[in-house]
Amino acid sequence: MSRSYPQSKEAKNEGIKKKKVIFILLGVVIVGAVTLCAFKGCLKTSPIQESQSTPVYLEDEGSSIEGEAQAKEREEILKELEKQQLVVTDKLSSNIEFSSGDIGSVGEWIVENPVENTIIQQAEVFLDDVLIAKSTPIYPNQHITAVRLLEDVQSGEYDVTAYINYYDIETKEFISKAGYKIHLAVR
Repeated sequence: MSRSYPQSKEAKNEGIKKKKVIFILLGVVIVGAVTLCAFKGCLKTSPIQESQSTPVYLEDEGSSIEGEAQAKEREEILKELEKQQLVVTDKLSSNIEFSSGDIGSVGEWIVENPVENTIIQQAEVFLDDVLIAKSTPIYPNQHITAVRLLEDVQSGEYDVTAYINYYDIETKEFISKAGYKIHLAVR
């Protein structure tokens, strides 16, 4: 038969201390294990992955250029930008006068394309939204003194819009336009 002897108070305290230390150590190990798993889990979710389009071998087409790249100098860049700018001088009278408002009537109007321009000009006259007159192409250092009516216009005084269309001198392609409010008199 075995007999149980009552433990001393000191022995009981010693056992409680051991249990506390074991629980604390066990807690530290569990917290460490959870932290380690979480850290390893984060590493697994964001690895650096290779692109799917990375070739497995080098394709050498030989299209590289020998030597260092030549940078454009400031002056060269400025010259290229200057060529792209469109600087135009428009010279047109602010009045058009027709002796008749019949289609085909010729009216007095001066439009000049100065020699320093590098574009072709063509003038159009609109009464409201209707094109009523159009000039021939005017090259640099040329001018017109008359324009022909394309529509019947009743006698009277009108505010009209004159558009000067700009075309490339080499390709004849439309570049831009400018509009002016002018006065039209039909007698």
